[in-house]
Amino acid sequence: MLRGDRVTAVIAGVVAAILVAVAAVFGVGVSSANPKLADVGAWLWTQARGKIVHVNGLSGEVDGYLNKKSATRLRVVQDGSNVLLVDDGSGYVSRIEPSQLSVAQTRDFGTAGLQLVVSGAAGYAVDPAGKVQQIDPATLNSVGASLSLPGPLGSARIDGGGRLWVPVTAKGEVVPVTEGVAATPVKVGEPGEELAVTIAGGLPMIVNTRAATATIVGADGGVGEITLPKEVAQAAKGGLLAPASTEGSLVPLLTPGDSGLLVVVDTASNSVLNTRFAVKDPAALGVPQVLGSKVYVPDRSTGGLIVWDSAAGGQPTTLQVAQGPGQVDVFVKDGLLWANDEDGDKAVVIDTEGRKHDVDKDDSDVPGPTNTPKPKQTPRPEPTNTDTRPEPTRTVEPTRTADPRPTRTDDPEPSNKPTKTPRQTPTPTPSAPTKPGAVSARSGPGHVSVNFSPSSGGKVDRYTLKVSGGDGRTTPQSVDGDGPFQFEFSGGSCGSEYTFTVVAHWSGGEVESEPSAGVKPCVAPGKPANFTAKPKNRGAELTWDAPENGAEGVTYVLSGAATNDGIKGTSFTAEGLKNNQKHAFTLKAKNDAGESQDAATTDVDLAYPKQQYQNASNDDTNTLIRPGPSANGEAGRITKGQYITLTVICQVKGAAYTDTSTGKSSDIWNRIESSAGNGYLNDTLVATPDGGGFPEAPLFECTD
Repeated sequence: MLRGDRVTAVIAGVVAAILVAVAAVFGVGVSSANPKLADVGAWLWTQARGKIVHVNGLSGEVDGYLNKKSATRLRVVQDGSNVLLVDDGSGYVSRIEPSQLSVAQTRDFGTAGLQLVVSGAAGYAVDPAGKVQQIDPATLNSVGASLSLPGPLGSARIDGGGRLWVPVTAKGEVVPVTEGVAATPVKVGEPGEELAVTIAGGLPMIVNTRAATATIVGADGGVGEITLPKEVAQAAKGGLLAPASTEGSLVPLLTPGDSGLLVVVDTASNSVLNTRFAVKDPAALGVPQVLGSKVYVPDRSTGGLIVWDSAAGGQPTTLQVAQGPGQVDVFVKDGLLWANDEDGDKAVVIDTEGRKHDVDKDDSDVPGPTNTPKPKQTPRPEPTNTDTRPEPTRTVEPTRTADPRPTRTDDPEPSNKPTKTPRQTPTPTPSAPTKPGAVSARSGPGHVSVNFSPSSGGKVDRYTLKVSGGDGRTTPQSVDGDGPFQFEFSGGSCGSEYTFTVVAHWSGGEVESEPSAGVKPCVAPGKPANFTAKPKNRGAELTWDAPENGAEGVTYVLSGAATNDGIKGTSFTAEGLKNNQKHAFTLKAKNDAGESQDAATTDVDLAYPKQQYQNASNDDTNTLIRPGPSANGEAGRITKGQYITLTVICQVKGAAYTDTSTGKSSDIWNRIESSAGNGYLNDTLVATPDGGGFPEAPLFECTD
């Protein structure tokens, strides 16, 4: 139980007892046969019938169901073999055993609005008030102690590695949780800003609506950022609508309210695409989902879907699901998109190739609490187009009837009446075309691609592109009336947002589209390439290549053994490091479109470059090897007249010394190893290269 007051616990216990009895009506399995459900399928809830059905994703047919004799609306949480029914009003959860079509476990978590997050063997119950409890999805039992975080908590998600990501709005951060233990939070905003997590291709992307940013956590744990259009910050309270997960790199985001703005982020290329939906009630649009390149947006005002191809652009189409207006639950599972009318008997399942199956959830001639399986073989249907465009209205000319008057067969008598000149039919005035629609703008490295749908009605001679936000180049200068309906804008500044308006030119004037949302002519860069470090005394010469994309306005952020957050160019010299140690560096690229989530890394080994030289000036007296960098003490001696090979390890500044034989002076001492002893010799007594400076190359300074 996630909340702990005693009175609530008593009430929850009573509710649990009632609901356990209710759960029995889900069925106790099939006595004469074990039902076989399709491996590729989904469970769909029907409020009107009070039952949950399993639908074969390849045929669209119901192959199993469970009844529930209650008016309570349930939410289905399903992942692989995990099928859980959640009562949002009470926090009561039931686990379905698909092989038996029965309830296997039940548990009362005692929390209204409970988040139940499941992925494979990982499961968590998240109380929005601030409690996070790891659970076993197979038994619903708690695993370990609960975790307390500052509430309220946003919608949590599990990534491809089984790690839970919990938005903590009070701190503007997202906390990763592994096996019930919280790790270092990822800072993504200021306290109170709306945060939404989507798992894109197994990796988390966190959207901060007010800051209009998308933070991406890379596979190596690196954190990057993508800048979203400024209009994102104008979303209604609660922030952007974002899916819980996507199977690929595309993440659709919808701005709720009156704008109907759709933003699609590609986490693989860092490009940002936006378009607007011209719908009567943008506030009726729900959480978008993506399958392949197509985005599906539920529309409560129609009970259907708006379908838009992010790759092709152009005008969106519609797909009806329910028989009338109402909520449609849309999700992606096993490479299929499911759209379910929870209040009625209709649903739709679509695959990546565009094949669509209509689902009749009221089909009861299938395995269930009272039926045995009835095998069916359904032929695989031919591909059908899931997109329907409104048919244009056709004007039918009235049929002319024959003149009822009799026709004269004889020649008429001559007449003195003047002959009437037939009147000329006036040339009809051309009708004005509608304004171009569905203008979409996609950011790219150094350019913006603009697509639009053509005008209808009147004849368009050509289209041109009007750019707001700064100078640049548009290619082509104009587009013919029959297309292709696209432009490319280049040469702008990465630090500026541009909006694009398509102008239709016709014989009677011009008609302008609605402007696009703002977009930058650049993308957040990838990681720098070929990052290397060359050792030098107390430092390193760092070099790298610019990332393949996003080179416009790129600067670099260096961290690790040396730091700098605004490096221009592709080289940097790190100074002040300790010799005879290894040092690591991390490098990321950034520009006005964002920052790379993947970082380049390298390291350098500043081990002493030992050199071999002979001793010098040993003709007059013995040369004494000192224990330190001064003319005191003795650690060994080289007999007068002997010249031996010394291994010079490094050099250090010490007491000044003058060689009486040569008159030379120096305060540089060499740390040496030799057959005569190990210690220090003044530089006047060692035949080092007389290159000047300290230390004398290629030697390093002693720093230990």
